[in-house]
Amino acid sequence: MQLISMQEVQKGSLEILKRIDKICAQLKLKYCLAYGTLIGAIRHKGFIPWDDDVDIMMPRKDYDTLVKYFIDHKDELKPLEIINPQVNKKCPYTISRISDSRYKLDVDNEDDYGIGLFVDVYPLDGVGNSVAEYTKLKNKSSRYASMCFVSTRQKVKRENTKSNFKMAIKYPAFIVGKILGKDFFMNRLYQIAAGCDYDASQYIGCIIWASDDGIRGIFPKSWFDELIDVEFEGSYFKAPKEYDKVLTHGYGDYMKLPPENERIAHHYYDAYRKK
Repeated sequence: MQLISMQEVQKGSLEILKRIDKICAQLKLKYCLAYGTLIGAIRHKGFIPWDDDVDIMMPRKDYDTLVKYFIDHKDELKPLEIINPQVNKKCPYTISRISDSRYKLDVDNEDDYGIGLFVDVYPLDGVGNSVAEYTKLKNKSSRYASMCFVSTRQKVKRENTKSNFKMAIKYPAFIVGKILGKDFFMNRLYQIAAGCDYDASQYIGCIIWASDDGIRGIFPKSWFDELIDVEFEGSYFKAPKEYDKVLTHGYGDYMKLPPENERIAHHYYDAYRKK
């Protein structure tokens, strides 16, 4: 196998995104760029230079349709494949990843589950009609999501944990997580998501993903009613027309570059091209 550079990782991830975009257009599925990928599109018209993955969001109904399409058309979509716990029992993440099997990632502190270069696909669920409803739901789901993540680590490491208090409780959480296993926590997260009603909610968010984003992870559904095309690495992909509201809500002054010491990738892996 041949180790590849950050630029090659970005190029390969972009090709996956292009294929997803075509499939979504064909199936009339709604998706949009998300998180750092959306910032990159608006601020850089492409990748944030130090970003090492691509993120998109989809309403739950469209997400489920995309997952089924990849499962039903497994052979014709190669080398792309969908990886999530439903199709790969070793997968440590609750969301889906569209992976290119021509590549292999060696991820620090994580057991191998066959992931290559990938695009993260986050399902958006209805989270209620008030911040209070969402907060109650998020407090419950966050505990399960955090324990799910800890349970899949090989050892206790700081990684993206900034708080010393949270670092201290990682050790007992790790032990409990290993005893109960990731499936215990994943099943409870999926049960929570199954009880969410996207159409009946004014607010939406990805509640099955472990994060400390608090109310930054909830969005008025109306912000995603209309999508526009935005430039990303010379091609065009979908973004919320209200992208400024979405990004300001999540990141504040997103057009301002972070300090140089924070301009680093947030995943810990080496990427290889298979020979």
